Amino acid sequence: MPKIVDHEERRRELAEALWRVIVASGPYAVSIRSVAAEAGLSAGALRHYFQTREELLIFAMDLSEQRVIQRIREYSRTLDPDLPMVERVARFAEQMLPLDEMRRAEFRAWEAVGALGEGDPRSEERWDQQRGLYRRLVGALGGLPPLDDPEQEHPDPWLETWSEHLHTYIDGLAIQMMIASSQVPPETAKARMRAFLTFIESTRRAEEAG
Repeated sequence: MPKIVDHEERRRELAEALWRVIVASGPYAVSIRSVAAEAGLSAGALRHYFQTREELLIFAMDLSEQRVIQRIREYSRTLDPDLPMVERVARFAEQMLPLDEMRRAEFRAWEAVGALGEGDPRSEERWDQQRGLYRRLVGALGGLPPLDDPEQEHPDPWLETWSEHLHTYIDGLAIQMMIASSQVPPETAKARMRAFLTFIESTRRAEEAG
């Protein structure tokens, strides 16, 4: 009998091969041929699962998002509720930083998909999901109740302003960690992020006191 191939499992294996190509050679080395070779397949066999490089990148990005969500859920179950709020929020925010080899590969996949622009049909949805997460993190720092809908805008202007600032700060910090000429080491990035979160928390206290 011919071997039964799990279609989704093979697609995930190809996404893993794509990440290995990115780690070794960067996002611009990604092609149908290079990913197929890394996965031990022919380019023709890979095209049974992905017709184009763009489809492959978008699937890898979707899988990366699932992994981030899974990591956040795992942290939710294990975090000590007695930790200071800044530390609790920081450990969630760390999931968006390229602090290890896997997260560096995921970030490079983000870069490659971002270069697709309108070629990624979910680009607007991805942005809304990210902003929703930052609203939750900033809301926790400010002692605001969690939103039922992560994409719902909170009426508090402080939260909207600092959600935007945190989103920009984390993205910029991640880029600095990836650029060889100004590479920020993981421990430095963690310290900077915690300092920024502490500043956000202090602005809320000052606003309430004033």
